[in-house]
Amino acid sequence: MDVSKDKWKIGELAAATGLTVRTLHHYDEIELLRPSERSEVGHRIYTEADVRRLYRILSLRQLGFPLADITAMIESDAADPRAAVRRHLDAVEEEIELRQELRERLDSILGVLDSSAEPSTKQLLEIMEVMMEVEKYYTPEQQEQIRKRGEEADWDEIKRNQKEWSQILEDAEAAMKAGTPAADPQVQALARRYSELGQWFAAGFTGGDPGLQESLNRLWAEQGDALHSQFGKGPGVDKYLRKALEAGAK
Repeated sequence: MDVSKDKWKIGELAAATGLTVRTLHHYDEIELLRPSERSEVGHRIYTEADVRRLYRILSLRQLGFPLADITAMIESDAADPRAAVRRHLDAVEEEIELRQELRERLDSILGVLDSSAEPSTKQLLEIMEVMMEVEKYYTPEQQEQIRKRGEEADWDEIKRNQKEWSQILEDAEAAMKAGTPAADPQVQALARRYSELGQWFAAGFTGGDPGLQESLNRLWAEQGDALHSQFGKGPGVDKYLRKALEAGAK
């Protein structure tokens, strides 16, 4: 910006600051930044004082303050700005929390998609539908517990185990379709690892909380088929592996 200038047309000021003429028009309309002068034909003319005010506005905008708060803060230099700063800080912290929740949800969805051989948009939508249904099984307090446990979780290990879980289901489905008896030693080995991973996921999810465990049991009892479908396998594979576990226990 040419600091030697003391008068600015709106196009010049827009080009110098990176704003659009439309934005400057809007600032004028809401009386946030009104040009001090007009040309003979009515064009806006900004003075050095106007430019200084604009840079104060832009500094506050970079911190994310809404225009209404900026107007109040600039119009009254003597006013205590702490209330506006606290209000904005609360909004920022709420946004961070929402973004963290979104990150965890996307990470979870990606883990399921990574475990699928041929993920598709259809599968993504099905996963999202299941996740929305799953949330109904937990109270707000339990959902907060789950969120905090998610922050502490080792997501690399979770993804590895999700991938192994999916591979077990694929191998079991192949054995089932080939007519291999559930009592076959190899199928029983798959079933034992399947059970171990299931227990690992449950323990990591509930942290031993009986209320969460009860909600988790109810979820699988009522939505087990839909949850298995996330891995592209129907309930038949699960029943086959459970039969193998029963055979191994005899």
